[in-house]
Amino acid sequence: MKTLILDNNKIVVYLYNYFFKSSLKNDIIKEIKQLFIRLIKYYNYNLGGVYNVIILENSKYGTILEIEKTSELLFNPDLIDIKVKINKEVNFYFKTEDYFIIEKFKNIYYDSGEFYINILDIDNLNKYLEFGTIVYSLEDNFLTKKIFIK
Repeated sequence: MKTLILDNNKIVVYLYNYFFKSSLKNDIIKEIKQLFIRLIKYYNYNLGGVYNVIILENSKYGTILEIEKTSELLFNPDLIDIKVKINKEVNFYFKTEDYFIIEKFKNIYYDSGEFYINILDIDNLNKYLEFGTIVYSLEDNFLTKKIFIK
């Protein structure tokens, strides 16, 4: 598990495989609550209030959670309330600044000093993760907005 704090109200949690044991929404909410406990206990995050949790899943990579705080709870600021939205088969992309890491692949795109490739085109993704990051988009035409170079 890798966490990234984007600002004071948004946390992104990268889970490198399918995290949820069940596809039932109530079971998923219980597992997210356990994840919140882990974030508080092991990562020392100060969490409390109302959160939107967006679940992004991809069969090749796994699960990414976007956790965004929407408001405070006035009477019990330590309590957590979550609203969950699940997105299956989201497009995940590998982003790197080093072209030579991905030069052997087809369908490479470029934008603002960074190179992008769909992770479905990468055989052994774990081999490349230390050289870049995973980005995601709900839009099917995310890469076509970039410059195609190969």
